[in-house]
Amino acid sequence: MTESSAAVDHLARTGVVRLATTTLDGREIVTKIWAVVVDGKAYIRNAYGDSSQWYRRIQRTRTGAFIDGRNRYDVTVDNVADEETNDQVDEAFTSKYAGSGSALRMMVTDDARRSTLRVTPVPA
Repeated sequence: MTESSAAVDHLARTGVVRLATTTLDGREIVTKIWAVVVDGKAYIRNAYGDSSQWYRRIQRTRTGAFIDGRNRYDVTVDNVADEETNDQVDEAFTSKYAGSGSALRMMVTDDARRSTLRVTPVPA
């Protein structure tokens, strides 16, 4: 399994993932978030639109890392604006996190859709 496919597999099979982002002064902060995979591509989004600190940090640097025990998957991110992809990401969140009540409902709002990021693993 390649590093890239290992990262996507981790995001697909893990309910709550650990995202590391970097502060302005270089510190790393790990935040627990949700992630989904659609057609082999990983996506994250912020239930609170652009108001969360992790989201502001990753938007500033365009980089992050997912932490899985001793494994670290470095990634870059790109904003996603097209409706078709956002519809597919909505479906993936709804399927993966079914039964999560209001937390899931927050992930498929218009604000959350505007914060959708495509995650691309960085080759080692």
